[in-house]
Amino acid sequence: MKDSDINISLQSVGEVEGASVINRRAAVRALGKDVQVDMTVRVVPDIDKSTVSLVVTASYIAQGKIIRERLLTCSAFATFSIENLKDHVEVNGEDVVVGGRLMMMMLGIAVGALRGIIAVRIAGTPLRNRPLPIIDLTALMYRLRYGAAPSASFRT
Repeated sequence: MKDSDINISLQSVGEVEGASVINRRAAVRALGKDVQVDMTVRVVPDIDKSTVSLVVTASYIAQGKIIRERLLTCSAFATFSIENLKDHVEVNGEDVVVGGRLMMMMLGIAVGALRGIIAVRIAGTPLRNRPLPIIDLTALMYRLRYGAAPSASFRT
């Protein structure tokens, strides 16, 4: 795996169709309460086509009187074309590990897309003043690589 010059282009970006849901009643009940934002990232490489897609999902969760309530779930995708992708990934059986510098760049773009989609989705709702918080991409990447690492969970 090389971490040298990378020729990358953004092929497509958008909202994952049917994956965004707002629970308006729960959002009203959560007014004034702390809201936790959990993030997940799924990496979908296609070595033969030299593309990598990232699917990033944010879930806004509030602690109710008895149970935790999901207020919002929103997913975005970003697909990248990467010249000589094989040089920038490491294949371990069925797992494909993307180089750190490349992953950081792609993750920044995918989270930025998610931020915009969330802003549009929450406009005019009780969540309108709760944009996606600042994301520590380094902590998120650490969690992606090692599983039991610092949580990528944030408060708004």
